[in-house]
Amino acid sequence: MTAERTGRGRQLVRNLAFAALVAAGCGGKAVKPEAAGTAAPAVAPAADAPVVAVAKLAGTGVSEADATMVTDMIRQAMAATGRYRIVDREHMDKALQEQALKLAGVSSDADASTMGKLLNARYIGVGSYGTLLGANVVNFRIVDAESGLARRAGTAEGATFAELRKSIDTMVKGFGSL
Repeated sequence: MTAERTGRGRQLVRNLAFAALVAAGCGGKAVKPEAAGTAAPAVAPAADAPVVAVAKLAGTGVSEADATMVTDMIRQAMAATGRYRIVDREHMDKALQEQALKLAGVSSDADASTMGKLLNARYIGVGSYGTLLGANVVNFRIVDAESGLARRAGTAEGATFAELRKSIDTMVKGFGSL
């Protein structure tokens, strides 16, 4: 087989896989809190709980691995509340790669709206992570994918990993229901 034919075949398979995800009505699947690496919430999310896709935080002066880790901390904190159904990161990454969108650095509300429609998620979590004067700082907001308007916003900070994790949990709990 020629390289060109092999490449077209792979692209066809990728396109069909993406179409199957979209046709299934999810573009990704909601993560059960246990799968996100956290203890199950006191109350499992209702079937009508809003679906939220959390984009990888844009890193400022931090490694990509650190930005990914902090993004996962936010996903876990949101799943643990039982108020949201969180789109699985692996499924989200695959779907976005198929559409040639970069998940890293998605921080504008317009990008979030496009991403939400693609993933069939009502809300998109976007933001940034960096250091400022020796503290780890996360700025995060939840954007309505239909209107492109931010519905919730918050900041978490901490000098240590443990402080940042606690601050993220507090920030997410403060969001309440959407």
